[in-house]
Amino acid sequence: MNKVYSVLELNRAVNELLAQDPVLGRIRVRGEISGLKKYPSGHSYFTLKDEDAAVSCVLFRQAARNAPETMRDGMQVVLMAQPNLYDKTGRFQLIVDAAEEEGLGDLYQRFLKLKETLEKEGLFDPANKKKIPYIPKRIVAITSGAGAVIRDIIHVLQRRFPGISLLLIPVPVQGAGAEREIAAAIELANFLKLGDVLIVGRGGGSLLDLQPFNEELTARAIAASDIPVISAVGHETDFTLSDFAADLRAPTPSAAAELAVPVKAELLFRIEQLTSSMEQQMYKAIEHAGHRLRPLAGRPVLSRPEAIVERQLARRELLNHRLSSIWEKLWAHEENKLQSAVQRAEQTMRIQLERQTARRDKSHETLLALSPLSVLNRGYSLVRDKDGVPVISAKKLKQGQAVDIVWHDGKADATITKTYPGKE
Repeated sequence: MNKVYSVLELNRAVNELLAQDPVLGRIRVRGEISGLKKYPSGHSYFTLKDEDAAVSCVLFRQAARNAPETMRDGMQVVLMAQPNLYDKTGRFQLIVDAAEEEGLGDLYQRFLKLKETLEKEGLFDPANKKKIPYIPKRIVAITSGAGAVIRDIIHVLQRRFPGISLLLIPVPVQGAGAEREIAAAIELANFLKLGDVLIVGRGGGSLLDLQPFNEELTARAIAASDIPVISAVGHETDFTLSDFAADLRAPTPSAAAELAVPVKAELLFRIEQLTSSMEQQMYKAIEHAGHRLRPLAGRPVLSRPEAIVERQLARRELLNHRLSSIWEKLWAHEENKLQSAVQRAEQTMRIQLERQTARRDKSHETLLALSPLSVLNRGYSLVRDKDGVPVISAKKLKQGQAVDIVWHDGKADATITKTYPGKE
């Protein structure tokens, strides 16, 4: 009992106890696969979970032949495994010897059922898909404000179409309630007409991580959007309900940015080619016309041809002036619309902030009113037993029992000498 263990010795000793235990040395465990990662080495790592708990699992290459080839997130399995405590970190895990599929996990079953329901409603009908604009004026990204996703989108857009306008609406992309934030951001972008195309998504993850994009609220918000939506959930093989509801599905956020805009340099090169071709055709047409006009050059009507050119130049200058005037008016109109939209958004957010502040102040006042300390401040005291549990009745006390008496500014120890029934 006096031996002092090193951390490594302790972990190894516990591991030996687990291996030698006749019950726990080799066990069968049922659960749902989550966060499955397969590596080129042939090893696989995943979490086995149920409604109440989760445990890390390792399936080494030599045991992989004893497991289904179609192992995936959401699969319900029964594992034959050895409990193990990793020497270096003390992390508890299961070394899997074999696995057999028991059925689809609850999350995947829910996904299939909801997909069938929404499909019957026509939510995924290709006829309802909106066309992505060829050159959008502004792209709205609805994703996490931090991390690689938004950086990848910015990088691709700047590479393909420098100068494109991008607006980020940051939202949580996993965890409880994330689907409400995502749906609200889509509705806000539509209400304020913030852009011409929406990119909605996140990086890859497990089936559980992607759950907000498999929620009905998110799918319906995407389908109801007047602005075309590109989904970019970052999962090459698995589709989410958001992918089915979107107007266009991209396997990754970077791919979504690729699909959102053309390559500006290629467009400019194509325009230059078309311009050059038009110039050549124009020169040929002029040369051909010259050949036809030479026999008529002596006629009085053609004695001063520069007058025709002068008239055409004057007409072109007039048209250019009118076009510039129209363009300035259109630009001023669009600028006023944008300024009005920003003002409306600021007003909406200010009203919401004031409402939230009022609710918080009211909740704080209610909490203070219900606090036991408020009662103690009015001269009352609180009696607790030795376990700290409040005594709410004299019948709960016994003669000789030790108690604490608590006032608003301190407490005292006491012993019950006698109890009296009834009220005073």
